[in-house]
Formats: sequence, structure tokens, C-alpha cells
Amino acid sequence: MTSTQPHTSPFWRRSPVFGLVIWLFVLPLVLASVGAWQVQRTAAMVEVQSASRDGLQETLGEVRQIAATDPGASLRFQGDGSDVLVLTASEATARIETAVASVETDLAVARARGPLAWATIGGSLLVVAGAGLGLLAARVAGWRARRSRDQLIQSFGRLRVVLPILMAAVVLGFGISLFCATSFEALSLWFWERVSGNGIKLAGAGVVLAALAAYGAVMAIISLRKVFDLFTPQPIEVQARVVGEEEAPGLWRFVRELAVRQNAPIPDTIIVGLTEGFYVTEGAVHVEPEDRLIEGRTLYLPAPYLELLDTAEVSAIIGHELAHFTGDDTRYSRKFTPIYATLWRSLEALHQASRGAIVVQPATRLGFHAIGQFDVAVAHWSRLREFEADRNGSLIGKPAGAASALIRSSIIEPAVSFVLERAFQAPEASDGNLVAATARLTSEEGFPDPAAHLEDRQPHPTDSHPPTSQRIEALGVSLDEGVLAHATRRPEPDVPSFGRKAFANWDEICRSLSSDFLTRARGAHAEYRVSLETAAAAVGTEALVLYDNAKPMIWVMGIASGFFAIMGIGVVVAATQIGFGHNEWAQAIIGAVGATGFLGFAAIAVVSHRRSRAPLFVLTPEYLETSRFLDPIPWTDIIQYQVYANQRFALQLVLNEDAPLPARRGFWFYSKVNRRRRTVTIDAFGVKGMKVDAFSELIGRYLHAAYARRELVAATE
Repeated sequence: MTSTQPHTSPFWRRSPVFGLVIWLFVLPLVLASVGAWQVQRTAAMVEVQSASRDGLQETLGEVRQIAATDPGASLRFQGDGSDVLVLTASEATARIETAVASVETDLAVARARGPLAWATIGGSLLVVAGAGLGLLAARVAGWRARRSRDQLIQSFGRLRVVLPILMAAVVLGFGISLFCATSFEALSLWFWERVSGNGIKLAGAGVVLAALAAYGAVMAIISLRKVFDLFTPQPIEVQARVVGEEEAPGLWRFVRELAVRQNAPIPDTIIVGLTEGFYVTEGAVHVEPEDRLIEGRTLYLPAPYLELLDTAEVSAIIGHELAHFTGDDTRYSRKFTPIYATLWRSLEALHQASRGAIVVQPATRLGFHAIGQFDVAVAHWSRLREFEADRNGSLIGKPAGAASALIRSSIIEPAVSFVLERAFQAPEASDGNLVAATARLTSEEGFPDPAAHLEDRQPHPTDSHPPTSQRIEALGVSLDEGVLAHATRRPEPDVPSFGRKAFANWDEICRSLSSDFLTRARGAHAEYRVSLETAAAAVGTEALVLYDNAKPMIWVMGIASGFFAIMGIGVVVAATQIGFGHNEWAQAIIGAVGATGFLGFAAIAVVSHRRSRAPLFVLTPEYLETSRFLDPIPWTDIIQYQVYANQRFALQLVLNEDAPLPARRGFWFYSKVNRRRRTVTIDAFGVKGMKVDAFSELIGRYLHAAYARRELVAATE
């Protein structure tokens, strides 16, 4: 469901800078202030315990002198309040020695809290220092990255080294600060209720919280290390076929000639697929279904485009891609772009995996902010490098040919998507040559209006491209009728395509790619059917009867009814004893209230008991029946459901627009139908013998099973 109302959330939720300041500076400084307060408390407690120990030791020395000469001498000690305690000298010596030992222990505990308080301050300052250095390093790196592409690569390389250290420092500092602050307060309970069981429980809870903070910090450090280990880019997964000299002699000869004319390296591998656009990469590529891992310079070509582009257009596009193998583009493509994209994904994965872990929040915010400083520079240099590659590619032929290639590539994509989506939905009925099917479609239907696709961006697995309109403008080509007519021409059956001229057996490679695609589609359909069959089999064929859990309410109403009965009988039988013997009017009122309460609550108990004997729900594979409504509700009429159990138990169903709304059976105060929202609410005390979560899962299982059966039936028709 979407909302058309304007965004009215507070600015502190919308502003990333506000959250950054709160997590990286405000919270750590608050913890530092807590640590400073703890230092003061430690000093005060140490002073108190030291004074108490010194006083006791002085008293102990005096008592020992008395006990040495007269152990049985009576000594008077002032107790709590006005009490006076009389002990012999020997007894007093033993008690004072025990008190001294206890105070020594208290003093040791008080002193042990001091390092924890200072560690709280130190951890907080470590967070602030790591955050400050991280923000400064990100700011400087982002500023340098905008100066040149070399500076972009160098700055990013330096930040790759510094950022994980600073993020780890932030996590470690936050973890230390939370652990020590919590441990300090746990030890403080020693002085509150040292001999109380509640004090021990509170201390144990504090220790558990401190342990959780420490565990969160350790796991965050481990997660951070794993994230930054992912700086090595993962292989690009691609569904394609590797083509060598034997399969495509004309293609290899064509690519070599272009490389020589551009003074660019020749690709090590050429692969051909059905999807994506043209691209080159120097990263690892994992090719399916051949299960081959390719290293080095790789050129990817989409077969449908090779069927629909002419030689000049293919030359401009491949020339553009080969230009990425020259100069700084090689280093940029290999050392920056994949790693940059991988880091974004890794940070996002860490953020999602650590939701709720407070110790990770500051570090992830610092990481996102630091990497975000490169976004403007990355977009700027990516745009310029694409314009430069377009210019180099157009030098081989004519700029108009490059402009036509850009336009035609954009308008080919909808036809390719249509053919592939239709083939995926019905692989058994699809053409064995999807490339030829795309050509037939464009030959019969033509291409869409290019104006609708001038803002499209060419697809790429690791990089981004400027809009087509900007790339054409950078070539200095005006979109006149000649360019548009050539770009939107329909395929001519008698004119061999570039692919047919470049490959030894073009039809065979197209059929192989189509077969791979259709095989994957069949596998996906088979997996989906298994999931439907599993969902459909998750419910039994017999009706499942559920009853209202009215027993607690019946007991409550029975007890209330009994209370009012006792009140009414008591005022009649024992009116004199309770002070109403001579007040008949008061007796009548209290008696009437008792009788009314007894009858009312008893009636509710009886009605609840009678209604609880009828089934609340009857679940069948096709319908949901309920005693609250006359008509059963087909599962496939339900598009959404929700179980509520806050103030009252209720099942709310949202029906589709075409479903009939059921009629209520009798009067139910909370069970109702909302015709405008198309909701059906079924009220109850609960479901007998079943918890709320289990009931919600049961309803979901029946709902999914009904939809799964409907899809299975539709698939067989």
C-alpha cells in the first residue's frame, strides 16, 4: 500500500548528518560524561571506605589492648539509633576484626571500580577519535578524488587501508565503554544490597548486560574483518558461451582489427550471451552453464544485438568497449570499480546482519559516510570515461554511426526483454532460436519511439553509464531524420546480419544460447511447482475444527456472579451485623445491586459457555467457516490477514474487490464487516489450545495452500 501524503517525519530521521553526529559524537560524549561521574563516585566511595577502615582499625587496636589485660572486661558500643551494645573485650575484638575484613573487601571493590570508570572514558574518547579521524580521512579522500582519476584510485586505496582500522576502533571503543559502564554499575550493587537476594539478581543482570556488550563488540570486529576481506571482487556470474577462433573466425578478426586501429589490447576471451549489453571486464568471470572461470580481459557480446546492429554500429560499440582496455581505464576498471561496488554491498550486508546491535551502528554509519564521499567523484569520472570511450569508438567510423548504435541499442532492449520474458513463462512453447524470434518480432512490429528511451542507461554488471541523450550530445551529433531513420530500421530478411557474417555457424550458437535459457526456465518452473506442491500438501483434507477459548472468561464471570450473590444474600441475612438492620431502603438497594450483578454476570457466563460449545472456526482446504458469519469465506477471496491479540483477540481478513462480503450470524459486538475497506473482523476470546503465533501461522498455511492449489490447477489447464 502506498501513501500520497507528503513526507512529514521529523528532520532528525531524514538527515543522515544528524544521525552521524548523534552516534559518533553525542552518544560517546554522553558515555564519557557517565564515566567522569563514575570516577567521582569511585573517589567518594574510596574515601568513605578508607575512613571507615581507619576508624575500625584504631578501635580494634584499643580493644585489643584491653583484651590483652582483661579479656572479660565489659565494653559498651553505640549501636544504630539509641541502642547500646555491651560485649566483652574478647567478643568485641572478634567482631571488630570481622568488620575490618568486610570493610577491606568493600574498599577493594570500590577501588576495582576506578579502572572501569576510566576505561569508560577511554573507550568513549576512542570512539570520538576514530570517528573524527574517519570523517577527516573521508573528507580529504573525497576532495582529492575529484581532482583526477589517478587521485580517485590512490585516495580510495588509502581509505581502504585506513577505514577498517578506524571502524574497528569505533566498534572497540563503543564496546569497551558500554562493557565498563555496565560492569561499574553492576559492582555498585555490592554497596546497595550486599546480603540481599535482589541485589545478587541485579548484579547478575548487570554482568549479563556487560557480557552481551562485550560479545557484541567481539562479533562486530569479526564481522568487520569479514567485510573488508570481501574487498577482493567476486567473479561476475554470467549465462553465456565462450567463443573461440573456430566458432567465430570473422568476429575475432574483426575485434583484432579494431584493437590494432585503436592501439588497444586484444581481449583474451570473447563470450556471447542473450541478456545484458556490451561490456568488457578485467575481473574474473564465471560462465554458466559451462562452469568456467575466466581471468584476464573479457569482451561480452549480446547475441540479439549482433543480429540487429549493422557492422558500423557494432564497430562503434566494440570500439567503445576496447577503449576501456587502454590508458587509465584498465586500472580504473580492474582496481577500483568492482572493489568499490563490492564494498558498498559488503557494508550493506553488515548493516542488515547487525540490526539491533548498538555497538555496530556507529561504525556502519562511519563506513557509509566515508564511501559516500566518493559517489560524486565516481559519477563524474565514470561519465567522462564513457564519453571518452564513445569518442574513441566513433573515430573508427563516423560519429553518426556511434549515435545510431546508442539509439538502436536502447530500443532493441524492450524487444529482447519481451521475447525472453515470454519464453521464460512458457519454455515448452517457445522458439528454439530466441535470437531469430527477436528479429522476427522487430521485423513485424518495428521498434518503439526512440524519444522514450533517450534517458535510458546502458546495462553493465559493475559500472554505470550516462543517459543516451548525453552521450549523443557529447559526440556532437544532431538527431536528424536520417540518424533516427537508420537507428529505427527494420531487419531485412535478405541482408545477412553481423552475427551471421562473424560466426561460422550463427544459427547453432543462437540455438545453444536459447537452449541454455530455456533449460534454466524449465528448472525454475520445476522448482516453483515443487514449492507449490509442498505448500498445497501442508494442510490436510479433513476439516479442522477450532473452538473459542471462553473458559477463562466463564470463570471470571462465574466468580463475579458469585461475589454479587454473596453481597445480595449477605445484606438480607446479616443486615443487623453489617449496620443495615434499621435501614430497609439501603437493604433494598444493595440487594437489588447484588441480584442484578448476579443475574448479569451469570447470564454472560451461560451465554459464553453455550457459544463456546459451537465451533469458532472450521478450516477446510477451500473455505474458512466461522460461527460469527453465515457464509463461508473462500481462501482465495482473502488477499491479506492479520491476527490481533493486544486488547482483544481478533482475526481480520482483507477480501479482494470481487469477493462477496459475508453476512453476520446474530449480534456480535466486535465481529463486523467494513464494506469500504473490505475487511472482515472475527472476534473471540482466543483459540482453545493454541497460542496466537501458532494460530496466525495456521491461517497463513491454509491461505498459501489454497493459492498454491489454484496455481497448480491453472498450470494443468
